[in-house]
Amino acid sequence: MRERKSSTIAVGTSGVLCLLAVAVLLIGGGCSKKETGPTERTISKSEPAAFQPQLNSDLIQGRKVFEEKHCSQCHSIFERERKIGPKLGSDRVYGSFLDIFSTLWNHAPAMAVYMRKEVLDRPRFSTPELNQLVSFLYMLPYLGESGSPRKGEALLQEKTCFECHSLGRKGRKDGVPLDALGVYQSQVILLQRMWNHGPEMIGQMESKGTAIPTFSGNDMTDIFAALTESATEKSRKVFLGVGNTENGRKIFTDKGCSKCHAIFGKGGKEAPDLGKAVSQANVTSLITQMWNHAGTMRKRFAKMKLTWPYFHETEMNDLIVFLYSLNYEDKSGDAAKGERIFRDNRCVDCHFKTDADKQKIVGDIKSANAILFATHLWNHIPAMEAAMVTQAVPWPEMSGQDLRDVLAFLKGQ
Repeated sequence: MRERKSSTIAVGTSGVLCLLAVAVLLIGGGCSKKETGPTERTISKSEPAAFQPQLNSDLIQGRKVFEEKHCSQCHSIFERERKIGPKLGSDRVYGSFLDIFSTLWNHAPAMAVYMRKEVLDRPRFSTPELNQLVSFLYMLPYLGESGSPRKGEALLQEKTCFECHSLGRKGRKDGVPLDALGVYQSQVILLQRMWNHGPEMIGQMESKGTAIPTFSGNDMTDIFAALTESATEKSRKVFLGVGNTENGRKIFTDKGCSKCHAIFGKGGKEAPDLGKAVSQANVTSLITQMWNHAGTMRKRFAKMKLTWPYFHETEMNDLIVFLYSLNYEDKSGDAAKGERIFRDNRCVDCHFKTDADKQKIVGDIKSANAILFATHLWNHIPAMEAAMVTQAVPWPEMSGQDLRDVLAFLKGQ
């Protein structure tokens, strides 16, 4: 997002949201290809639609729902202050849509106690609103941690980057300077620049007998921190959103990634299945995995006589968030297990009490996806709580897998 308001939320407090990092040439002496950086036009084009039955990577929309539904009165996310509800840090929100929704569902009884105490109404959600909220929570682990400029400078030295580059007064005096690249506040653009220079850079290093740099842990974020710390134009910053998943899906196909990589079994067989390999890794982990793969990929491309894929403007940003989104969609559940869960939790006592009751719930759920199913469940809570109190039935806690199984059972009726 280009607006200052959007940037503030995307960047977060104390540099925690290191997603929006820096563009850089890491090793090598330049490139003959003309590269384009993100512009206002391309950033605005990357905004997702208001609602899609899949991950909405626009943090602004999800944070808006979080505020409008008064979630922030009890829960903090980026803020340091303690509130009465658990802090919704990235360690709490891993998994698919229904995995995350199950946390909200199981929290409902405790939430009701606090809301009565604070004289608050339980929030109701439309399907788009619930998807935006859960998408927002799903995106929290993506944002990663802040980096250390000191460690980043040490890495630039250790990885022999200073043999070809300079940063401030460090490195090769007549080398390609990295200082001005701090204007781009995105470590994904860092990967994009490295990737686009990859074949030339790796070729030069191999000819010199220099080891191709690989990274681990928070290395890439530390390098980004070193670049932004040394930026010559500290007042000028280009902020990006976290990318657009639909654009990323198209880029995955257009750049030929699907020729070698599959996604949950669909696609090429020459390289790892990315549906299984990425597993909701944060942005730092994703760009690290992709760069470490570049050397092997270059050799394979040369052997297969394929053209190296170059990325421009926000393309890498969109591709990376698409890869992160792969585990958001729920897989199909087990109908037989769902029937047992539905019976053991005594859902049948109300919903299958009469044939009319059964037809109503089956009619509501028959063609529902996971998001619509969860919306029905959540908005049904007040009536459900009242009925369970009168019948002395305990609250049915369910995991994401339990919910997938129940959905499969109801859709099969």
